[in-house]
Amino acid sequence: MAVKTVPENVEFLTQWNGFELPKGILNKGVTGCGATSVAIEDEHKTIICSPRINLIKNKVAQHEELLGVYGDVKNDEIIAYLEKAETPKIMVTYDSMPRLAKLIEDRSDWRVVVDEYQYLLIDSGFRSDKAIALLDAVNEFDYVTYLSATPIADKYIQKIEHFRNMPFTELKWSDEKFERIKVKRIVSSRPINNAIEIVRNYQNGIFPTRNGVVSKECVIFLNSVTNIANIINQTKLPPEDVNIIVARTEENISFFKRLGYEIGTIPLKEEPHKKFTFCTSTAFAGCDFYSECASTFVISDNKKVHTSIDIATELVQIVGRQRLMSNPFRKEVVFIYNVDIGENNADIYKKSIEKKLKDSEDLANWNNSVPERFREKVGSSTNELQRIKKYSQDYVRYDENSDSFTVNHWAYLNDCFAFDVQHKNYENSIVVKKQLDDNRFDTSPNEEVSDYMEQLKCILVKEGFADRMKRYCELRQLKESCKFYLASDIMERQYEDLRLYYDRLGKERIKALGFKEKDLKNELERSYRANDIKQKFRETFIVGQRMATEDIKKIMSEIYSVYGINKRGVATHLERDYDIRVKPIKVTTPNGLRKGGYEFI
Repeated sequence: MAVKTVPENVEFLTQWNGFELPKGILNKGVTGCGATSVAIEDEHKTIICSPRINLIKNKVAQHEELLGVYGDVKNDEIIAYLEKAETPKIMVTYDSMPRLAKLIEDRSDWRVVVDEYQYLLIDSGFRSDKAIALLDAVNEFDYVTYLSATPIADKYIQKIEHFRNMPFTELKWSDEKFERIKVKRIVSSRPINNAIEIVRNYQNGIFPTRNGVVSKECVIFLNSVTNIANIINQTKLPPEDVNIIVARTEENISFFKRLGYEIGTIPLKEEPHKKFTFCTSTAFAGCDFYSECASTFVISDNKKVHTSIDIATELVQIVGRQRLMSNPFRKEVVFIYNVDIGENNADIYKKSIEKKLKDSEDLANWNNSVPERFREKVGSSTNELQRIKKYSQDYVRYDENSDSFTVNHWAYLNDCFAFDVQHKNYENSIVVKKQLDDNRFDTSPNEEVSDYMEQLKCILVKEGFADRMKRYCELRQLKESCKFYLASDIMERQYEDLRLYYDRLGKERIKALGFKEKDLKNELERSYRANDIKQKFRETFIVGQRMATEDIKKIMSEIYSVYGINKRGVATHLERDYDIRVKPIKVTTPNGLRKGGYEFI
């Protein structure tokens, strides 16, 4: 492995005089460092292969000389551009690269960049044949760079013949370049329910605040179109408030159209943003967001293999995508996940993958013994079935170029990768934290951002009353020492009774009652009754008035009875309990008798 140290005065690779993207794999080290811009701006004819149409549209909007090639761009348009452009710069989807390569006859002076190449592995669960077709196409070019800040792990690289002996270059940046992103980790048995809570609070105007900026927009990353639809349906979000960033397939377009929504695009700089943006990993890779106030939430639901978020690749790609320095929420992300709830026992699942591989090898060998006159027909049927089944039953594919049946190792490795993400990476919270630390996330307590993170916790965690009341008391204590601490304000807007209990009873009395809602209600009712009784006594026993003791006791008992209190009146309790001062005197009754009594002073 070659290591190149980036000069300290270089913030973007376009500022590094003499730097060229090397052949082979380049671990650029950090996201947003301008590696793609080097490919766009250098003097070489260049094809940049991108895993996502959104990223291409994002870059084409920023560079007039760049041609974007994807499904609906015609070959005539590409040929006309090639004939006109002195130094062609083309950005193409992985899927369209084979078609583009066929239109270039002389490939000797071209360079190819496979951007975010880790998605060859990540996406192979549903498009492994496309990965194979892409690699076949780029193999026809001599100078190819596989680019990523989160490269495919070596444990998988060593199993991929295409990459096994490929040169590997790593860029080493100064520590100042690594922007530590603060991660608020929330372990939840149902992460999707937390996402629903986030949306409902934003709908009700409950927004987190930092440095005087109110976060009225949120971006929620999750790897499930179905879960996005579930959240939207349960919260009844109007289409005008929602931007859905998912793969623009016919299936997805039709799916959301039936629900009354359209698939959107990532807004460019200075374009308006909607209150809610939902993104899947098939859409966001490498794209930049330019919101002034959006907070970022990442949902990893490990109930299903392909709805887990891989920390080392996908989470690293997500964080820091909010590019505007004016957004005070850009350096924090809330990561909500569940642990150790895989669909199958881990050992059984792993063994089933290995058995599936062995069976596929045997099946491929058996298919290769089919008489030659039937092979193409059997091969076509095999590939057609795999396009539907997504290699769920076996890994066998038919290679038209070699006229033979082979094992699709990309599909196999994707199963291994998905297993590792679901069963190993989310084994428990300690494992999750270690991965975050290893990937330069900041998981340590930090007083400067604690208020914002507590606000977010208020918004996304639905907890029982006792826990909520206890946390509110703690937050009120913090606010009393720092008036800018706003988390308690969020809770007050969500649950008005919290402030009522705190102001009326105080923290110590609430704590003594165990933060229990029933006991607090009873205590509050007693407090209200005591106040009402006190007021009634003041109205009854007027200053300057004289009254016999037995009459005072009778009136007090009657008032107690009105408020449902079985208690005998005691004249001296007026001063002790209700601040009504009394002076012992003798009073004359209507029949002329002298009895003990009190004067109210």
